[in-house]
Amino acid sequence: MKLFKDPLFLIGFIFIAGLLLTSFIYTAVVDNEVYQIYHIYDENKELVDSAPIAPRKESWLGTDKLGYDMLSKVLIGAKFTVLAALLIALLRLALSIPLGLMLGAYFSRGQKYINSVVDAFHFIPLTIIALYLLTPVLRQQPEGFVYSFMERMTIEVVVLTILTVPILAVLIGNETRELFKSEYVISSKTLGGSKLHILMKHIIPSLKDRFFILFGQQLVQTLIVMAHLGIFNLYFGGTIISNDRLASDPPRSFTNEWSGLIGGSKQFIQWAPWIPLTPIICFALTILAVTFMVEGFSRVTTGRPVYFKKKRTRTSSIQKQQPTKKEQFELLDKSM
Repeated sequence: MKLFKDPLFLIGFIFIAGLLLTSFIYTAVVDNEVYQIYHIYDENKELVDSAPIAPRKESWLGTDKLGYDMLSKVLIGAKFTVLAALLIALLRLALSIPLGLMLGAYFSRGQKYINSVVDAFHFIPLTIIALYLLTPVLRQQPEGFVYSFMERMTIEVVVLTILTVPILAVLIGNETRELFKSEYVISSKTLGGSKLHILMKHIIPSLKDRFFILFGQQLVQTLIVMAHLGIFNLYFGGTIISNDRLASDPPRSFTNEWSGLIGGSKQFIQWAPWIPLTPIICFALTILAVTFMVEGFSRVTTGRPVYFKKKRTRTSSIQKQQPTKKEQFELLDKSM
C-alpha cells in the first residue's frame, strides 16, 4: 500500500502497533503484576539506593516511592489508555458522520440556527464539562464506588463521546452543504438523482479521506482530555482514594492507565521528576505518532499537508520576468 511507503505514516503506525503489542505480551508474561524493587545493593551487599529510585540499569525509567517500576506500569497501562482513546474517537465519528450528512443534506435551511447554538460549545472547555459529569462516577466515596468497574468505564466512554458529537456533526454538515453546491452534484440533481443517491455516490466518497483525518484529530483530543482529567485525579475506570487519615497515599488507578499515573505522581515533580514525566512523555510520543499518521495519510491521499506545511519560496514578479544572461545576449536571427 502507498500509505506504508510514506515514512511519517509508517513511523506512527509502527509506534502505535508496537506499543499495543508490547503491552499485551508484557501483561500476559508478568500476569498483570508490576515489577517492584525497593532497595538496590552492590556486590558487597551495601545499600546503594532505595525507592524512589532514579533511572538506572536496574530500572530504566526509575521507580515510584513504593518501588514499583515505572516502565512496567506504563507498559501495563498502555493498552487501556490507547484502546480507550481509539474507542472514544471511533464512536464520535460513528455518531457524527450520519448526523452531519443528514444535517447538510436535509436540514440545510436551518443549519445556520444550529451552528449558532453549537458554537457555544467552542468556548466551554471540554475538560471542565467532563470533570463536572464524571467526578461523582469515577471518584471513590468513603463507602465505596457507586458503580461497578465496567459501568464506570462505560459511562466515561459515553460522556467523552457525546460531548463532541454536536461540534463534529455541524462540521461535517457544513462540508456536506458546500459539496451540494458543487457542479457535479448539481448535474446529478438535474439528471434526477435523489439526495440519498448523491450522498452515497458523491458526498461520502469525497469526504472519506477527511473522515480519517478527523478520526486522528479526535484521537489526539481524547488523549489530551484524559491527561487533563488525570491531573484532577479522575482516572479511566475509577480513582481509588485512601480513607486512612494517617496514610498519605496518593489516589490510585485500577488499571495503571497513563492519566492515573500522572495524577497520582504530580506531587513528585520537584524531587522525583521521572515519576510524573514517564507517563507524560508516553502521552506526548503517542500523540506525536498519531500526528505522523494523519500527516502521512493526508499527503498520500490528498497531496496536502495538515500539520507540517512546506515553506514557499517567494520570488518577485520582476525576478520572474528578468531574463538570464544567456537569454539577454542570444541573437534572434542566427543566420546573421
